[in-house]
Amino acid sequence: MTAFATVDLARELAVARAAARAAGRIAAELQSSAGRTDKPDGSPVTDGDFAADRAIQSTLRAAFPDDAILSEEVPDDGARRRVSRTWIIDPIDGTREYAAGRASWCVQIALAIEGRFVLGVLDQPSRARAWWGVPGDGAWIDRDGTVSPLRLPSSGCTTTLVAGSSARNRNALIQVRTILPEFAMITEHSVGIKVGRILAGDADLYAHARPIHAWDAAAPAAVLIAA
Repeated sequence: MTAFATVDLARELAVARAAARAAGRIAAELQSSAGRTDKPDGSPVTDGDFAADRAIQSTLRAAFPDDAILSEEVPDDGARRRVSRTWIIDPIDGTREYAAGRASWCVQIALAIEGRFVLGVLDQPSRARAWWGVPGDGAWIDRDGTVSPLRLPSSGCTTTLVAGSSARNRNALIQVRTILPEFAMITEHSVGIKVGRILAGDADLYAHARPIHAWDAAAPAAVLIAA
């Protein structure tokens, strides 16, 4: 990411953090009443997903009208292929947990320039935590208003695997644990929260059994690269 190390992304980062925080508040307020429906692919979606998506897109379009947006909740119009800057958002990562009234979900926003991640923001309102990073400049965590820099250790130290617990992953995870018997396992459902556990030093390895969507991976990957 050194090609972007000198690009000033302070405004982009400030807007993304504010958008994620506002969307998280909106989603949290709706969580107890957000009805769940299923998309054609069987994945869940709620009123909270749509409300958070509208809030994020409104903020980003007002601040950066020439940028493209790729969101889980809106059909891809192909605009991202015609511009150099694309925002990639997952308004609620971990919708199953959100719909069940649990805490393992977060808001995810990333920016890619010329196909490379240049910033990522993760916001978990239920825990008053947020992570963000700019590859080449660094990464940070906000714990209930206290901000600290993030840096991954140069070598693993916990011998812990973080993974999901869905039936679709079960057989693959059995194989992973057979190959890596020395790894204990902890369970999370949101990709962002899983990566947050790695950033916090709670886990060293995240195993995912299937292909992953851009909006699931973009912001977590950007923060990991930055850290």
